[in-house]
Amino acid sequence: MSTRYFYHFLKPLSFLFFGKNSAFFGVFQALTGYYLNAKIPNHDSSLGPAIGGVRYWNYPSEDALIKDAIRSAESASLTAALCGCDAGGGKAILWGDPSQKNERMFRALGRYIQGLGGRFIAAIDLGTTVDDIAAIQKETEFVVCGSLIGESECDYSSITARGVYLGIKAACKTVFGSSSLAGKKISIQGIGKVGFSLLELLHKEKAELYVSDVFFEKVKAAKDAYPDVILVKPAELQALEVDIFSPCAFGDVIGLETVKKLRCKMIAGSANNQLVSEDIADFLDDSGILFLPDFLINSGETITINDALYQIPKVRSQERVEQIYDLVEELLLKAREEKRPPYHIAKDNALKRMREIRSLKKIHLSNN
Repeated sequence: MSTRYFYHFLKPLSFLFFGKNSAFFGVFQALTGYYLNAKIPNHDSSLGPAIGGVRYWNYPSEDALIKDAIRSAESASLTAALCGCDAGGGKAILWGDPSQKNERMFRALGRYIQGLGGRFIAAIDLGTTVDDIAAIQKETEFVVCGSLIGESECDYSSITARGVYLGIKAACKTVFGSSSLAGKKISIQGIGKVGFSLLELLHKEKAELYVSDVFFEKVKAAKDAYPDVILVKPAELQALEVDIFSPCAFGDVIGLETVKKLRCKMIAGSANNQLVSEDIADFLDDSGILFLPDFLINSGETITINDALYQIPKVRSQERVEQIYDLVEELLLKAREEKRPPYHIAKDNALKRMREIRSLKKIHLSNN
């Protein structure tokens, strides 16, 4: 996929292509008293419609928004391809002050998503709530919410955390010789919904836990629930001497300077796009730090949404989430055999599946 895109806003609703199997939708819908500023990048449609969360965040600049949107969509595509889903990757991002959120905004986005005719399927994401998604659902059928998968809420944080937890256990078996997490020192960066759910799973395994978040009320909630967890200042967490560092907040947290100060043996978290650039995977590998691709271990939500769309039984969908353990084991075995960072192997496998399925569209179907 080319990351070049043609960016203009000559129409209230503009459709901006930036690749043969990709598209970038810029949404500027005039509403009473304000504009809806949204971006919906679809990274690749080779495997099926783009599945992506609806994110609401106040970015420092439009360039930062676009970068996050495109990288998030690409990550979602890799996740879907790697885990055998028949879907592409997308993301819907609303840019603005969270205090200005309202029903009209999300219903307007819903109408635009409906106009895309199923090319983008919306779900909950950072900065949005069950009520926000419910507002979108009033205007479009192309939303995956809890009702579709038999859950009371469209919040998949526990499912995502489960996949990260399984990935950590599989990697521990490779790195430490046992999948047991008892006594393992694990630091969690970000105690949001996924981070807290992961904390619960790791605590049950009797891991020694260190937590940090830029919002004090979140670490306080973790401490209140689990008094034995250790609170760490955000600026000090990455340099902490631990077995496993688990980024569960924002992306772009691991750059070259970060690698130099890391004192862990493994990185495994739910945050998307943790690496500032792909070559950081090589620096980590050279430093003896195992990096589990985020687009593999945080795939629980994507698997669940995909299976709901294709009416795959819930029991089977849960089994597919549990298979993240096996996928990580196979990946690490191949990484050892090829002496390559797992990140590159995982991405190559995902892109290979996209190419193979895309090639099927060249087969002529006769009407006879």
